[in-house]
Amino acid sequence: MCGIAGELQFNQAVESKADWEKISALMARRGPNDEGIWTDHKTCTLVFRRLAIIDLSMNAHQPMAAHNGRYTLVFNGEIYNFQDLRKKLEGRGVRFRSTSDTEVVLYALMEWGTTALERFNGMFALGFFDSVEKRLLLARDHAGMKPLYYLKKAEGMVFASQYNQILAHPLSHNLEVSPEALGLYLRLAYIPAPYALMQGSQMLEPGTWVQFTGNGQVEKGQYFKFPQYEVPKLKGQEALEAADSAITEAVKRHLISDVPVGAFLSGGIDSPLVVAKMRAVSAGPIEAFTIGTGEEATDETQDAMAYAQEFGVEHRIECMDPAKALDFLDDVIESCGEPFGDYSIFPTMMVSRLASQKYKVMLSGDGGDELFWGYTSRFGSLVRNASDFWYPFWWRWLWRGCKRVLQGRNYSHLNQHTLGDYHRLMLTHLSEKWLKQIFPSLPSWPKAYETFDYHSCDPDRVAQSSRITEYECHLPYVLMKVDRASMFHSLEVRVPLLDKEVIEVAAQTDWHQCLDVEQKMGKMVLRRILSKYTKQQSQRKRGFEVPMRAWLRTSLREMVEESLLKRNEILGLEINKKALRQLYTLHLDGRRDYSWGLWPLLSLSLWINKYNR
Repeated sequence: MCGIAGELQFNQAVESKADWEKISALMARRGPNDEGIWTDHKTCTLVFRRLAIIDLSMNAHQPMAAHNGRYTLVFNGEIYNFQDLRKKLEGRGVRFRSTSDTEVVLYALMEWGTTALERFNGMFALGFFDSVEKRLLLARDHAGMKPLYYLKKAEGMVFASQYNQILAHPLSHNLEVSPEALGLYLRLAYIPAPYALMQGSQMLEPGTWVQFTGNGQVEKGQYFKFPQYEVPKLKGQEALEAADSAITEAVKRHLISDVPVGAFLSGGIDSPLVVAKMRAVSAGPIEAFTIGTGEEATDETQDAMAYAQEFGVEHRIECMDPAKALDFLDDVIESCGEPFGDYSIFPTMMVSRLASQKYKVMLSGDGGDELFWGYTSRFGSLVRNASDFWYPFWWRWLWRGCKRVLQGRNYSHLNQHTLGDYHRLMLTHLSEKWLKQIFPSLPSWPKAYETFDYHSCDPDRVAQSSRITEYECHLPYVLMKVDRASMFHSLEVRVPLLDKEVIEVAAQTDWHQCLDVEQKMGKMVLRRILSKYTKQQSQRKRGFEVPMRAWLRTSLREMVEESLLKRNEILGLEINKKALRQLYTLHLDGRRDYSWGLWPLLSLSLWINKYNR
């Protein structure tokens, strides 16, 4: 795992004006083992920081140039099937000087062009420069596990692993805030690709590539998209066996490393399954890491200890008072490099710090909830209420009013125009009503952001459409958190459940094999696989949570008052201070819990203070 950056100047042949040493230093935590800068002294500069995982020698140094000197690559990530690709390239006459996956990527792109991206099974972001054609290719992995941002202006473009590197480049000077990106952040607590905070900048979307020429022309392409609706092919025992086999092979691939590999272990389903598979396919020692709180409501250590004992793996637990997690506040803001409002990044920072004391590589269980219908509150609610949307909106609106009067219940889904709108409501951190009160000029949802545009009422289609939405909208939010928290501690986190083969199996699996709406249980296929390795399974996912609700009433109160409530605007967007104060007062008084909506606002304000935006 590493960090990359670079630029391509258009129609110019002058030395770069960027301070590349400074830009490289911003990603030093991503790559503490080696660094490099390559330039043609005319149009292109490539910058690299390395966390050495595969081929620890200098043969894998980057930026990496081809034998012929024409092509140069900066590559962040891992390609888990690189050994198979290497054999194919050797069969075509390629001779390698290293044992790294980076060199395989270099020659694969030379041999197959952008079609090589379809062959890669891994997590990555890359920049590939052709010095003859003056052409720079950027690409990102199929699930968006590794970040990649870029900014294009008339005089050139810059790209980087971190958004604060974009902001440190001269091309970013005097840029205006993107209203669309800001509006998305205020609702979702992060900015999804392809949007980015400043106008003209973007985050490259998962499964896509973009190519720039020396005269400023741009070409874009997509090599992977989560499979759209199809009639499920895998049911019953066949679905179980296919998922079991795919996950086993994925874990095998993800264990390929020249340094030891450990794992995160929770008391849930996904990470225990990954650890169980690690034990099944590996003869060596395995160490797992868990953060505990000592509080029954949030502590998973007993379940995790039971798993570790049954699997026969070493287990390291660090019990920490959740209140002490507040000590990580400055690191949390610094680690993101851009506005990010998920406060579960605090425990992720803690467990990453713990694991990084001994390891460079961890496996995690992320992705299982999105692929195998694990979020029962959202998936179950959407499928269960789908039939209500057969009726016209006016009828549902009247029906909701009657139910509120007669039963005293809200039935908020009946007030939404489509199921997609209802899904969007469940992922929005503050209601549209509150946001419009606090921000009178709140930007609208971007019309081009079509993630929630599904209208079917058929349960089968709803189940698949909602999964696609979770994959495209919520999964990036999770992966962003994991990447920023782990790389801040120079730790690579691999995600076997997002292996291409696992995704292919999940896409063909009947949702009935995974989700029991009535019992409110998801990931049943994964549960059945896990039952092969353990007699116990957690029925309730607790997870380590920081007490943000209490922090905002106590430890963070002064910060909220000074950094947030005194603002007249935020990134140029007017604030109705009275409405914001009202929201906070309701939270302070204990009448409401608005921590999910208040933290993103405070986090944004702290980010602005740090970067002087």
